[in-house]
Amino acid sequence: MPWITPVTYEEASEDAKKFIAEREGALQSEKCATLLKNAVVYDSVEKNGWRMDAELQRLVGKRMGDLLEYVISTENRSVVCSRYFTKCLADQGIDIETTEFTEQEQLIIEYGKAIAHDVHSISDDLKTRLKAAFTEEQIVVITGMAVVITADNYFETIMDLQ
Repeated sequence: MPWITPVTYEEASEDAKKFIAEREGALQSEKCATLLKNAVVYDSVEKNGWRMDAELQRLVGKRMGDLLEYVISTENRSVVCSRYFTKCLADQGIDIETTEFTEQEQLIIEYGKAIAHDVHSISDDLKTRLKAAFTEEQIVVITGMAVVITADNYFETIMDLQ
């Protein structure tokens, strides 16, 4: 149970109400309703997360994007995001335990796990293999999304969101 009371529409700031109007049902999510205590926090963590996700999908596809976000969320033990990305993968017919992944997908999974475990210990070998499989722009966006989903995971966990 969250230890910060989610915002209601009536108590939301004018900036937060603008975000609520843009995203129908924003207050139905405990996470969004908590983020909307402050519109800048909502914009930084949630809204920019969706923008980054769209860019990631543009550059590497939905499947690889969802794999990255799933792996990081599960490694971070984020209840909300793990549940969400498990469903995203299932909707694509992907079972993380039984699906065979391409070399690029395996790299995304390995990179996501490395980021979640210790960003200070990402091996030069992994970096070399990433550079061989992806463009530098793709690597920058993959890494950017990894940072954004990690921030999202941390917010959910710290706020006790389920």
